Amino acid sequence: MRCVLSCIGLLLCAQANADLIDLSLNSDALRVQYAHEFNSNAMNLDAGWLYNSDTGDVLHIGFFVAGEASSGSNPVTAGVGARLVYTNGELTNQDGFALPIGGFVRWSPRQANRFAIDGQIYFAPKVLSLGDTEKYEEYTIRFNYNVIRAADVYIGARYVKGEYKNAPGARYDTGMNIGATVRF
Repeated sequence: MRCVLSCIGLLLCAQANADLIDLSLNSDALRVQYAHEFNSNAMNLDAGWLYNSDTGDVLHIGFFVAGEASSGSNPVTAGVGARLVYTNGELTNQDGFALPIGGFVRWSPRQANRFAIDGQIYFAPKVLSLGDTEKYEEYTIRFNYNVIRAADVYIGARYVKGEYKNAPGARYDTGMNIGATVRF
């Protein structure tokens, strides 16, 4: 529990200097995410909290490199990295850590540059899982609309699951969500 509170405190303190804050929700889950881009290179830091009223919490902090994966008038943006994830499965009474590896891709069509599609995948098999966690997986796809230069709204689908030793897996989020991203 102390780890959960410490990570929440980190998120709250970090928001004062945020480059990006993302908030998404559905009827069961709420996710808050913060990302900071270091000016000197392509290295980025992100941290987030996913709360599901039925199954528990997922906290993460991660580092990734990001940049343009193609050139032209509508380049593809991509990032690759790793996260340290803490899962707290309330239904399974188990918690643990995972070190998933993954990344994201974002594309915006040239003819409709206010729209974008992005997706991300993070996965940690047993060898990258600690404590009671046996496996962690996270998949997201979103359809974005750029309302103003510094803000997007989106509709998306997300699947986040942790598997544990001697207990059933916990699905922290499954299904559709709506959200907004604000850039500072």
